[in-house]
Amino acid sequence: MRIFRAGLLALLLTAGAGLSPTLAQADPAPRDQQPSISMPTSPVRLSAKFGQNGPYWGPYPHTGLDFDGDTGDAVFAVADGVVKEVGMRGSFGRTVTISHGDGVASMYAHLSATEVNVGDQVFAGDRIARLGATGNVSGSHLHLEIQVRGVPTNPYEFLFAAKPGKASTPPAWACRIYDC
Repeated sequence: MRIFRAGLLALLLTAGAGLSPTLAQADPAPRDQQPSISMPTSPVRLSAKFGQNGPYWGPYPHTGLDFDGDTGDAVFAVADGVVKEVGMRGSFGRTVTISHGDGVASMYAHLSATEVNVGDQVFAGDRIARLGATGNVSGSHLHLEIQVRGVPTNPYEFLFAAKPGKASTPPAWACRIYDC
């Protein structure tokens, strides 16, 4: 399901333009060149936000957005890219990671099943997995994490507000942990 146009590619291009203490800002691409953006689940029900504290994340704030759902619900790619990792990943359980270029990746965690393989080209809205409860969880949900050169970055703004050309700046706590 393709819901939003614009936003993520602008974030990807903007983030790749330079990482200093803040991410560079850029004008959005012309409307006819803007990529599709898809929500990773439907319906959208957030159960945990980026930066939130909680017992499941140890001493560090939450590094993504959690979408509540039932085991087996479809999980969709948020933007075009190439699958770079599929497998088990510690407390994240079963995961799929998609590279969007310029050091930006989306990771989908706690999956019950995957429907893509490493090297597959995917497009925004393609079904890539099934929601689940693998890894360190209290129930079935999807953990979506956007990483800019390995640093978790808040995906909320481009998923829910679709602000072209506005890259979110990693918070200070993320830079202390991930050395950005």
